[in-house]
Parts: sequence; C-alpha cells; structure tokens
Amino acid sequence: RVDNNTYHRYKTTWRVRWLRASRSRADMATNPREAFLLSALILELLASFAGAARSQIAWRTSGATIGLEADAEAGTKFFKHCGEQPDEICNLPGLNGIPHVRMRAGYITVSEVSDRRLWYLVADREDSGDLQNTGPGGAAVASNDDGDVVSGGGGAAAADADATYDWPKPGSDVAPVILWLTGGPGCSSLDAFIYEHGPFKFSYAATTATTATTVNGDDGLAEEEDVGDRDGADTKLQGGQLRQRAVLLEPNPHSWTKVATVIYVDSPAGAGMSYSGRPEVDYHTNDEYTISDLVVFLQGLTERYPELATAPFFLAGESYGGVFVPLLAQELLRVNRKRREDGKKPLVNLQGYSVGNPVTDDVVDGNAQLFFAADMGYVDPPSWRRMRAACDDMFWNATRDTECWDAQSVVKDDLWDLNWYDVLDPCAKADDDDAAAMSSNVAMSGNSNGGGSRQRRQVSELERLFFWPFTARMGYPPSQPSSESASAVEDQPDVEAGRRGSRRLWGPQLRHVVPCMDRRIALDWLNRAEVRSALRAAPFSVVGEWQPCSDVLYYRLDTMDLVPVHEDLVRQGLRALVYSGDHDMVVPHTGTRKWLYDKAKLGSTDGPLRPWMLHGQIAGFTARFDAGAGLRFATVKGAGHMVPQSKPLQALHLLRTFIYDEEL
Repeated sequence: RVDNNTYHRYKTTWRVRWLRASRSRADMATNPREAFLLSALILELLASFAGAARSQIAWRTSGATIGLEADAEAGTKFFKHCGEQPDEICNLPGLNGIPHVRMRAGYITVSEVSDRRLWYLVADREDSGDLQNTGPGGAAVASNDDGDVVSGGGGAAAADADATYDWPKPGSDVAPVILWLTGGPGCSSLDAFIYEHGPFKFSYAATTATTATTVNGDDGLAEEEDVGDRDGADTKLQGGQLRQRAVLLEPNPHSWTKVATVIYVDSPAGAGMSYSGRPEVDYHTNDEYTISDLVVFLQGLTERYPELATAPFFLAGESYGGVFVPLLAQELLRVNRKRREDGKKPLVNLQGYSVGNPVTDDVVDGNAQLFFAADMGYVDPPSWRRMRAACDDMFWNATRDTECWDAQSVVKDDLWDLNWYDVLDPCAKADDDDAAAMSSNVAMSGNSNGGGSRQRRQVSELERLFFWPFTARMGYPPSQPSSESASAVEDQPDVEAGRRGSRRLWGPQLRHVVPCMDRRIALDWLNRAEVRSALRAAPFSVVGEWQPCSDVLYYRLDTMDLVPVHEDLVRQGLRALVYSGDHDMVVPHTGTRKWLYDKAKLGSTDGPLRPWMLHGQIAGFTARFDAGAGLRFATVKGAGHMVPQSKPLQALHLLRTFIYDEEL
C-alpha cells in the first residue's frame, strides 16, 4: 500500500535495510537508528491511512529520548532527537526529514572575566557508505567534470555510471577531524557551512507563501504575521519588517562530512554568533588574541567531546584563514610539546593543515592582483608598461596622489565591474537582474544557479581599488550603513563607500559583506529566532543580527609574512595542502605560486607542475615539495576565491586525498 515516492524517499535516502530482511526485537534494540526509521515510515503511513492530521511517537533507548512527528499532508516534518548530550541539534528549520548527519552546537567560554564565548557547530562524518552518493530526495548523484550535480528522478542517476563519483567509507573507524576557520578577519564560519562545504544545500522554496518577521524586538524574538503572496521582491513592510521566503535544506552531495568530522567556529568573539560581555574591550583585537582564544576554545571543546582530542586532527581555512591556520598550527605544536613535557596528552592529534587561496605575504599577494589581470588580458600592453614603470612593479602599497596611484586608477577603472572573487562569475550589483540571475552565488548554496532580485548599489570605488582582504591591509574600512537600512537581507550585497583609515586597522566593518557575493539566504535564515534556537545560538538581544562578516570588530593585522611559518610547520612534521582557484583575482594563484617557488625554502618538487585528473579530465595542476612532511600545491581549474563553493566536487576530492594521504 505504500506509494513509490514514500518508498523511495525512505529506501534510497536512508538505505533502510529492514525493507530487505526481517529484524528481531533484539536486532532492533541494538540498532536504534533502524528502529527509528522503521517507526518513522509506519508513523507516516498510519497518519496517511487513518486520515489523522498529525501523529507522534516517542520512546527511550540508550538513555536518549527519540521522537518523531508526522503530518498527514506534508509528511515527516520534525525530527526530535534529544540524546545524552543536550547540545545535539534536534531539527533544523527548512529540513524536511531526518538529518542525515549528527550535529552538536553551543558555546565555549574562552574568558570567564569578560564572558567571552565562541560559538561552534560540530558536524560528524557521515558513517554509512550508502549515504555518500545520494542527493536531495534520495536520488543518486552524478557530477560532470565541472562539479555540477546531475540527478534523475525516481532515485536513478541521469548521467552515466562513469560520471558518478563514489565516496567510499574510509577504512578507519576513527573519523578524522577538521577545524574550519573562515577568513575575514571576522567572517563567520556559518557562511562556509551554508555556501561551501556544510552537510546541506540551501535554497529558496518555489512558493508564494510568506511571512513578515521583525528581528529587533525587545526580547530579540521574531514576530511573524501573514502578509500574503510574494511579488518576487524582498519588500520592506511597516515597522521594520521584511517579507521572508521559505528556505529549504537538502543533503549536500559534496559536503566535507563525507570524509571527516568538521568543526565550524565563529572566531574571534564578535564574528558571527560569537560574542563578549565586554565588547568595548574584546572587540578591539588582533591575530595574537584570536589565536590565543582558539587554543582555549579547543581545550574546552575537547573536554566536552574527548573523542576529538585523539582523532587525526587537521586545520583548514581560506583567504585570511591563510593567516589563522598556520599561526594556530604553530601554537598548537608549542602547546602539545609543553603538555608532553608536563606528562600530559597532546591537546589535539595534529596531523596537518590546508589553506585555500591563502593570504600569506602582503607584498607578493598584493602585487599579484594586477599581474593576474595583465595575464588574463584585462590590461592593454601600453597601460601595463606605463603602470609597471610608474610603480616599479610594486603595486600593493601605492599611496594617493602619486604617479603609481594614478596609473593604477586608470587601469582599475576598467576592472570595477569585474567579480574579483571569481572572474568567470557575474558580479551581483545595482540594477542588474540578469547578472544576479546568472551568478552561481545568488539565491542558492552549493554551486547551484538561482535567480536574484534587484540589488541597490554597486561596489564602492575604494573597495574596487583594493578588494577584501586587502582592503583591510591597506586601511580602507567600510563606513557605516545608511540609516535608512532596515535589514541586512534587504541591503545585501551592499558595500558602502570606504574611507581612508589608520594603517592596517580594519573596522568597524558595519554590515560588511564580500563584494559581488549574494548572501541573502544566509542573512534571511540565520536571523530567524527558530533557527537561532535550533543552532543553540544566543538570541538577537545578546548577539544581534548575524552578518557574513563582523559589523562590530576593530581588527589590527599583526602578521605580514607567513612564509617562514609554513617552512617551520612542514619541518616540524605537519603535512600541508595549499590550493588555489585559478580564477580568483583577490589572492591569485600566481602570487601563491610565486612565494612557494621563489621565496619559501620548501625543498625540491617531485617534478614540474603536472595535471591532476577527475572523471578523465584535467581538474587543475599540482606539485609536491619534499621538505619535512611535505607540502602539496594544487590549482583548481575554473574555481574562484572560495573553491568549495565554485568547484565543490574538486574541493572534496582534494580534501580526501590530502586527509587520507592519497596520491592526487
């Protein structure tokens, strides 16, 4: 009596083995997950056949209370699993069904004196190999050589079997752990969770139903009222309200939880969901304080979850994470060494680190931007010769009212509308619905195209001249937003006019977002009270609105050259992966390649740059340096600044080969 849609939804999404073999009561007692899935299907069928509006079931097993609520029309809507650990995420608004990955979230206090707390989310590795290759709705997933998902209906892959990339469960039962550090400085790890490599893909629902939500009430809770059908725009209502669209969550076939447990942390305090009870003190920070807090954070996290301390541990990040990751790795090695001397176990079992399009050397990275533009054919030869002569090939620190500045300005006038973060992708900007609709960064996470609504303002002049993160390096903090702004969702992706600030001081980054990147889904979803509650995050009255990058931090950048740190880390025995999307003009691969080959003392390579392959096609180029434990450099063909967003399949392949020390 079960219809095909219901059958395939449970059979293919969760691989319900009991459909193929009987289970005894003893089997069910030792397999509570299968018992839960069986009960879920029975419950939904009973609700449908009996015509009941809603049914519930709950029981206890292994000390945990497990429950499910099913709706006769909408099917299974809410998954409730409150286990022995109170910080487990029981359900996520927008997720229709049982979460396919275990998640825990909460806060670690890094300073009792100032009540400074860092928010985290731990997403466990997906244990079942059968889960590794399923997409939304349980359909098998295939990907073309660009990493785009191709799926067919009825649970069958539309593409050839040759194009299906299988992610088998690694041989070890101990899941490796990755601590992810988003850059900025001051940008939230939740941005990567939603748009890059988290367990879910996020998209706006194709529905006209909507509500209006106020997020600035006295209690910090959202107040909703029905405002009827949408007209396709994020319309501001009276009282500072904004129409909200339903956000849907589906399994991400390229999530990094396919191969490892991933820890997302908002750092430093003041970024994302993290906060301090003394913001007037703690929101003036720098690299040193940030790294110190992260060490205290890991101490608290491993005390809460001891299994994280013994598992193979890796650090990963991108952009300004290229500063955070090696500095934290160096400090963790020092802490582990001290703990061993004191007869204690290491804080974490640190094995290696990975950085993507990393900020590393101010001079090399900053100069590489215009060299990249010239190599791409964006600058005519006479202008290029004139600029090189005026600047003596030192572009990164040009000052206003100089010949070098003027020569650069002439060239950059023609580059203003380019998406520096991915030169292949359109830039979401003012009065350009077509560009927004084409952009892979608009309206949906997980490298899926989606339409966007009208944007109000273009990227500001100074932001174009020195794009983030070099806006921070050069001392151009964005100014405060217009007082007319009612919502971050409504304003996004605004970047207000910059102003010249003190050298190497970034902040406050009020309503700062990454230029050309549409983050409306994240701004919308994360600023809902029910989402805050599900993520164990503080309410609006404590932490305020979520922003992709902090609107409260004053951040002083301490470290201009990370090359010696990389040299030290590999010689101390850490394996390293440095990768670059080859169409990023913010931290171009040409600059990364230059400091690796011309400046760093990393030994010899295993040969010239060679292609690395995926699905029989060139996915990029790679070489390995043999100093110490070794450092692998890899480019990703066609990828931008955020490689896991623009090329998720290739990013996952890179990660797997690195984590499990396989040949690329």
